[in-house]
Amino acid sequence: MKKGFLLTAAMACVLALAACGADTTDAASENLVYGTATLTYAEFFSGDVSSTDSFDAVSSATTSKYEIMPNMDTDFVDETANADGYHITGVKNVNVAVSEADYEAYQACNPTFVPTEGEAPAQYKVVTMEDGAAVYSETHFNLADTVTDATAELVTGGTWGDYQINVADGAAAHLRNSREDEFDINSEIQGIILETESGLKVGMEHMQSIWVQPYEVSFNVLDDNTHNTTIAAYDNLTELSKLVGETVTKITYIMPNAAYVYEFDGIYIKPLYTEEVTASVSEGYDAVTLSISDFGDFENGKLTVTYTLGSGRNKEITTLLETALVDGTDTYTLDVSALAGLDAGGTYGAIISSDTYADVTVALPIFQGQKAALADLVATAQDLLKEDASNATLAEHVEEAEELLAKEAATSGEAGTLLAELTELTSSGDEEASGERGGQH
Repeated sequence: MKKGFLLTAAMACVLALAACGADTTDAASENLVYGTATLTYAEFFSGDVSSTDSFDAVSSATTSKYEIMPNMDTDFVDETANADGYHITGVKNVNVAVSEADYEAYQACNPTFVPTEGEAPAQYKVVTMEDGAAVYSETHFNLADTVTDATAELVTGGTWGDYQINVADGAAAHLRNSREDEFDINSEIQGIILETESGLKVGMEHMQSIWVQPYEVSFNVLDDNTHNTTIAAYDNLTELSKLVGETVTKITYIMPNAAYVYEFDGIYIKPLYTEEVTASVSEGYDAVTLSISDFGDFENGKLTVTYTLGSGRNKEITTLLETALVDGTDTYTLDVSALAGLDAGGTYGAIISSDTYADVTVALPIFQGQKAALADLVATAQDLLKEDASNATLAEHVEEAEELLAKEAATSGEAGTLLAELTELTSSGDEEASGERGGQH
């Protein structure tokens, strides 16, 4: 094997050993052995986030999507052994450097370590051995770009978590946001770090927060999986909950050999409104009646109702109502004339915004146009499955759509997600839907 001997790597080893009280004189003259290894989330984020004490594993309640992101490590064995789900435990293919003296001890400690030939990787972590245990340094990042012209939208009460940040690229299009994987930041992503104005740094995990399309990053702060029932148990909630009341100013996306830093003026994480708000609609879907009429807690409260066609950058949003909430009033009229000429397969959405709380997503019921469009897509998908029964992703979406159509309390948002994904799955037959998030759909 070829062992790199670079000044920067040697100095990193010196610093790591010095922190442990080791003899740095010998360390400075040692060759380093480079390779890749599978690390737990605590090991992967070591030195890069404020705390790794709360990392354990993300628990999936399904057997699907265990291979959807190549660098996501799981304990999945097979459908029988993991009938009740599996765990997302860490990160694969992480570049590490270990001194020649510690090489054998490290390989015995972490059998996933595979030495690599050639020069030192552009990005890596230094590992030292202490009493038979591996200790990892901060990541020596290869900063590929610092983006300052991107925009970020904070969504709360959505499908994937208590909070979700959607990032839209600026002039440089790094973030994957479509079916194509030809982006610098794509499905091979290893990690994401949110950093706040106060200096708090929190690491995000696959399927819980990181999706196949990493322009979206979501996180829970409550131990409540009703947003996404395919997750049986969330991880690292102690650290994630610290983000509430903070202002996120930086997001670092970690790929195997490079990091991309996105800087923002500030994304304030408002407290959650913990009560559920739903709405019923009139027969013509021209008025909504909220399940609450007391808005005293919502300072400068506002209700916005929209109709959205498409998804991602191609979505078209029509505003049907934007009005101040009136305390004691629960029913609000929609401007349905704005829908003239629009397709019937769109998604109704309602948001309560205020100065007090994070935006509250109001669940609106599915409507007949969505049901008809979804039924047509199911029929098309079933025809495709007759030709190729091995398309497990398509089959799974068909099953979800059939369950949704039979669900009495189905929402327009749930239908909209499935409509977008089935549309793309049936248009190309590819197994990776543009709306797919790791382990979700």
